[in-house]
Amino acid sequence: ATNFLINVHTSSQEIVTVKVYDMIGRLLEQKQSKATEMENYSIGNNYPSGVYNVVVTQGEITETLRVIKR
Repeated sequence: ATNFLINVHTSSQEIVTVKVYDMIGRLLEQKQSKATEMENYSIGNNYPSGVYNVVVTQGEITETLRVIKR
């Protein structure tokens, strides 16, 4: 994949934060936005091949995804 799409579905109006880290732990990208603006949010267009951790937070809820770009 050349990029990844994040699609946030929530009924909460709290701000959503997306952070992308490489496997060394460096923060590559960070975005804060309303949940309605996070539908089909694209990440990774300019990333080299590798493994990345994507952390999505809204309020007290945090989800971590590991994605691989080939």
